[in-house]
Amino acid sequence: MAIGMSLIPKWAAAAGLEALEGLSPSYQAFYAFLGRSPWFPVAVICLFAGLVAWIVVLLVLSRRKTLALRRLCPAGGAVAAVEVGKVHGQGAREYQQDSFGVSDPARLQNDGVLAVVADGMGGLQHGDKISAAVVETILDGFLYPQGQSTPEQVLLTLTQWAIQKANALLGPGQYRSSGSTLVMGLIKDSALSFVSIGDSRICLCRNGSLIQLTREHDFKQALALQAVNGEVSLQEVYTDPRRDGLTSFLGMGRLEQLDFPAGSLSLLPGDQVLLMSDGVYNALSQRELLAALAMGPEAPQALEAAILQKGYQNQDNYTAVILTCKAEAPSAKPEGNRRKAT
Repeated sequence: MAIGMSLIPKWAAAAGLEALEGLSPSYQAFYAFLGRSPWFPVAVICLFAGLVAWIVVLLVLSRRKTLALRRLCPAGGAVAAVEVGKVHGQGAREYQQDSFGVSDPARLQNDGVLAVVADGMGGLQHGDKISAAVVETILDGFLYPQGQSTPEQVLLTLTQWAIQKANALLGPGQYRSSGSTLVMGLIKDSALSFVSIGDSRICLCRNGSLIQLTREHDFKQALALQAVNGEVSLQEVYTDPRRDGLTSFLGMGRLEQLDFPAGSLSLLPGDQVLLMSDGVYNALSQRELLAALAMGPEAPQALEAAILQKGYQNQDNYTAVILTCKAEAPSAKPEGNRRKAT
């Protein structure tokens, strides 16, 4: 009681209790009760402490939310360098019909970094020669002065030259006797532009998620369209033996399909761009691909080890190029132009 009574005069003076005479009796009784209560100062202190604690909790939650958003959406910034990783294996096939190539990463700021994967069609003859010619044509063409051409214009021009090269090698009477798929990605000005023909893939790995950027140009897509239009059953989309046959590829003469986005895709430091033939994504699940990519600089070795561990008797040729975006340019001397065409 002594604690409460000792604070009454100060509390009353601060609150202006002399002005309470004009209030109703019930209000006067309430304020008098507060002044006489020994727990009033304690209640005030507890209320203040609770308010401070609540503010601290809100600040902590806000901080956690900010960190979570940063993990989901990394801080923006220019891609100052591109680290290149590659996987290339014959699998269980008699011949290696995949080809790939990457331009000089040191020329990122001037020309960008171009990566190409071409998968020679295993069911046809000389797929290895077509895929190698496609990669060589594209890399040689990329070395020409680009002037003021946009990345999209550069890719379309290179695609046109690659198609002409494949068709010229076969000749008009031999179209479709051989061929190759093509995926091509160009990183320039912190953005990705790409072209896809056939069933090889380009994916973006960001924050633990793998996003497929291209679609397969195969008969399954045509069956799916027929199914939704009621022309065939939905079951046929998954059971028709023709579903994996390509409907667009280099070497077929006039091209039927081309994946070419309306605009470039902005990239962030830490992003990984994965170009791969079907021998990679048919062997590994999305989870397995992500686990390998999470290994950073060791991702190519992890990717190949995961494929070989499967031990598939009919393992297809497998090829992948991993482009990892960096915020800072490497201090070491660049390795120079990397190319592989087999």
